[in-house]
Amino acid sequence: MKQQETNFECGRRDSNRHCGFSLLEMTVVIALILIVSAIAVIKLQPVLQDAKTDVAMRQVLDQLRQAREYSIANRRYIQVTFPIVVVGGKTQYQIVMTQRNDLTVGGAAANPVLSTVPIQAPATFLSFGGVDTPDVYGNAAAIEFAGVNGGPAAGMMFQSDGEFVAGGTYLPINGTVFIGVAGQPTSARAITVLGTTGRIRAWKTSANAASWVQF
Repeated sequence: MKQQETNFECGRRDSNRHCGFSLLEMTVVIALILIVSAIAVIKLQPVLQDAKTDVAMRQVLDQLRQAREYSIANRRYIQVTFPIVVVGGKTQYQIVMTQRNDLTVGGAAANPVLSTVPIQAPATFLSFGGVDTPDVYGNAAAIEFAGVNGGPAAGMMFQSDGEFVAGGTYLPINGTVFIGVAGQPTSARAITVLGTTGRIRAWKTSANAASWVQF
């Protein structure tokens, strides 16, 4: 009986040893998991970058559309600017909506800022100088309206009929805001504005950065 108990205990120890994992086996499994995870992260980087650039494009698109709608609804001139500022030691690329009360008949001099939106980093206002959008409003600069880098000196704004006009002359102007990540042509995005109607379109570059498709 004693001999049988001893054999049973030995068999149980052997069984436990075979059912477990050695340190070497665990190390190999962990190494494989880390390798697969690293490959997945590398593969996902372009997708994540693309998503961030899309967010930046939507921010500019939404702000321009809101500016136009607000101008029509409140019968006010809504000026749009694209400042580049440093906040907390970091450069921000912004789109700002300002209500120009000083331009209305008998209007107050105060011009309240309605919104200030920094676009999603690492996207910036950037033109890669390649193919212009199908609207063909120019692509010599990241922000180009009426053929002027940054837009007319007197500013640009939506007016109560929805038109996008130059400050001072109040004539309709067309233009484009280009967005992208430096060194990555496939990240190029664009928002165009047709002055006579205030129509706003978003564009996304093709996979080979050779053409544009409407977003």
